[in-house]
Amino acid sequence: MSLADQGAPGPTSAGRPRTTASARLRRFGVRVCVLYTVLTVVSSSWALFDGRETDTHLHLLVRLVFVLVGLGAFEAVDLVRSRSTDAPGWLIGVVAYLAALAAILSGLWVFAATGGQLHPDAYRDAFWNFTAVGVGVAVVLIARGWVRGRRRR
Repeated sequence: MSLADQGAPGPTSAGRPRTTASARLRRFGVRVCVLYTVLTVVSSSWALFDGRETDTHLHLLVRLVFVLVGLGAFEAVDLVRSRSTDAPGWLIGVVAYLAALAAILSGLWVFAATGGQLHPDAYRDAFWNFTAVGVGVAVVLIARGWVRGRRRR
């Protein structure tokens, strides 16, 4: 009996076996935890260095939402690319980035519209922080893909 007969996911166009939904979810959860922890440690260290000794719980939750939206966009790119689309990978990545950024800025707008108080530079800060982390994650993923490609040769 073949793997296809057993209900196992078939290979992708690149010849790799497809990842199951539960494995994708576990991998996504680990990535969220790692990135959130790194960002929180960096942000807290920066704040202490800057003389601020407190942080709001709301700020920590907003950081988690940023991480979830950003990594969700990267996961969506990976999912679309694994379905062997004809669109170039960079175009899929740019569209996912723009959609995620729109979601982040819209979330800030909704928060402010419902009575939440934002820092005067909240939109600018959200844009630059989201973009910087997005570029960092993209560089790591591109480097990982490059290294894996070199190992296969």
